[in-house]
Amino acid sequence: MPVSFPTVSIVVNTYNRGPWLDDALRGLAGLDYPAFEVIVVNGPSTDNSAEVIARWGGAIKALTCDQANLSVSRNVGIAAAAGDIIAFIDDDAVPHPQWLRRLVARYDDAAVGAVGGFTVDNTGTRWQMRKTLCDRFGNAHHVSDYFDERPLNRPGTPFYPSLLGTNSSFRASALREVGGFDHVFAYLLDETDVCLRLVDAGWQVHFEPDALVWHQFAPSHIRSGNRVARTLYPSAVSRGYFITRHGGAADLVAAGEALDVFRRDLLAVNARFERDGVIDAAHHHALDEDLVRGLAEGQRLAMAGGARPGGDLATVATGAPGPFVRFAAAPGRRIALISQGWPPDNDSGIARWTQLVAKGLIARGHKVHVLTKAAAAATADAAESVVFCDGLWVHRLLPDADLAPAAQERYGLPAGLGAWAMRVWREARFLKSFGVDLFSFPIWDLEGLPLLDDPDLTTVVSLHTTYAMARPFKPEWQERPLLGARHVEPVIAAEKALLERAPWLLANSHAIIDEIAVTYGLDVGPRARVVPHGTPDPLTTREFEACARENQALTGAPLRVLFVGRFEPRKGFDIAARVARGLIDESDVEVWFAGGELDEDARATLASVGAEAIAAHPQVRFMGLLDRAALDDAYVAADLALMPSRFESFGLVAIEAMAAGRPVLALDAGGLGEIAREDHGARAFADGDDVARAIVAEIEALDGDRLELRRRGQRARAAWQEHYSIAAMIAGLEAFYASVIAGKAAPRAEQAVGAECERAVA
Repeated sequence: MPVSFPTVSIVVNTYNRGPWLDDALRGLAGLDYPAFEVIVVNGPSTDNSAEVIARWGGAIKALTCDQANLSVSRNVGIAAAAGDIIAFIDDDAVPHPQWLRRLVARYDDAAVGAVGGFTVDNTGTRWQMRKTLCDRFGNAHHVSDYFDERPLNRPGTPFYPSLLGTNSSFRASALREVGGFDHVFAYLLDETDVCLRLVDAGWQVHFEPDALVWHQFAPSHIRSGNRVARTLYPSAVSRGYFITRHGGAADLVAAGEALDVFRRDLLAVNARFERDGVIDAAHHHALDEDLVRGLAEGQRLAMAGGARPGGDLATVATGAPGPFVRFAAAPGRRIALISQGWPPDNDSGIARWTQLVAKGLIARGHKVHVLTKAAAAATADAAESVVFCDGLWVHRLLPDADLAPAAQERYGLPAGLGAWAMRVWREARFLKSFGVDLFSFPIWDLEGLPLLDDPDLTTVVSLHTTYAMARPFKPEWQERPLLGARHVEPVIAAEKALLERAPWLLANSHAIIDEIAVTYGLDVGPRARVVPHGTPDPLTTREFEACARENQALTGAPLRVLFVGRFEPRKGFDIAARVARGLIDESDVEVWFAGGELDEDARATLASVGAEAIAAHPQVRFMGLLDRAALDDAYVAADLALMPSRFESFGLVAIEAMAAGRPVLALDAGGLGEIAREDHGARAFADGDDVARAIVAEIEALDGDRLELRRRGQRARAAWQEHYSIAAMIAGLEAFYASVIAGKAAPRAEQAVGAECERAVA
């Protein structure tokens, strides 16, 4: 028989938090629940909140509240809620995909009037709130996760379960029976008051530990981003009102004592904040005044209200809720990408590719997690975090040294790589609860190797340059025999073991599949799919500059050649140096070098090829390490891209240059040969003693025929648009990931991806 699910109305109350609100709604789109609606109640916001809400259109119920009062806003949401259950989540919070399923399961008991989950704080790794009891003076008492709250659910109880507003749900009929929220509680204790009134009315309030919410702690009009109060007045009113109304009804003397304790404690906190430099004297004075005035006003309102029952829902709800508006959750897959590097802290090729894939998949409606190393992971104060931002879950993790021996024993991994791989595996186990459909990790450093042993995980290995491929170009590896024996050789052995058994491989070029066959003696073609990398369009914001440079080139400006890459032999830095040396002797061509520092090793390379003179030559410029924007500026400011790398599994620099409309000169090595084609406006050269001279001749020919240079740039740009744009890459990845998730074997590497891309787009 089909399973019947209670309908749920999720209420999000917001006030001047547009950026966080958009993420909160994106998080709700990731929920795994068949029948829920989303109600957004916008306070008197003056930021872009209304624009954010408008972008969601008819997918949500959009309402307004003319007061900066959370309880009024909550009642506006309740009045519009058509669901059997009403759940609340803050505008700076994101739920676990199973949040509603876990909460709703507790309502099988007809006596249950409210259920709340556990909440993670803004670090994403520590608890903000788990099981909490409150007394009738509003004091919170934290208890063990194993504490059974059920016996406390009885009218008149001195202690009762109290839920956190950002992770709470209520049976709609129960919430309406007690009158919803009390408008005096503008902020603080609003949900505590509701829980107490529900318990006194005979309803049960329960906790559900597996209903998780991540709370970001955005700044508000009453607190700063570091959680320091801007004003204490609203919360002091709430506290004075709660203690007098609930505590005073049982014991006036105890209520007075509770008010005195609260006042003394807050005054002491304010004094300490000034003493520690958190606030200044004026702020301290204002907070003290807010506290005294607020407590007095809360007491006055409680005494003026007398024994009036319930909350103030009736003053807002003037009719029946409108029809239930089912929220359409994101239809895409949930995919986890693993990369120890992540921009801007790390801008390596794998890190950039991972970020581009993540953003591209999110834009196509998929739910994406990235598992990466915490910034400054090697320092003592480094910390883990889990943050949801711009629709992306980023898990910043620290290597698990305790599990490194297990990785050494099972896979032969060196300690550092093993510690990281095992931490990734632990996080992947946690993410099983999210329903991740597929994990993808790079072969470099074997970051996700343990995932292959978990039958519950579907895993893809992306093929990039491996240790075995890089070894011929790493003289430092060969000069240090202990490094080779203890690190390089074990990694290469583990790479081969992985390649022998990984069920699905993602290749960025046919060349890397061929190189694996040569290097490891393995034919991985039947398990691999070729999806070329894509890169963003730098001309989105630089079209004028690109056209201006092309016109300068046509009108006789000195030709400008750009080399991008690390200053090492594998990247062909020595060849580029010889090219520069040849050009400055015979022409006014300028040569720019980006991607490395002109340090002692780089100067030694220049000396080894007789190119010391270029280090201080006016036609040569060493630009150092560039960030993404500066590098795109450099492509646009150049006329040609020089990439004489001796091996690239793909050749990301080449397509970055092509995206800027700049033709590429490269070596016919590795994946570069598949990109640097004549129909792409490029030219690939065979490596050899005369390669620098041949490249110089090609540059001089283009220097003399600027129209041909322009035609080649146009072909480069067109080839990028057709084959190497982000849209083309994501379409290919979607098709491949879909086939993997469906359990189909990947087709042979020789197969074109065009038809698969068309099906993915359709």
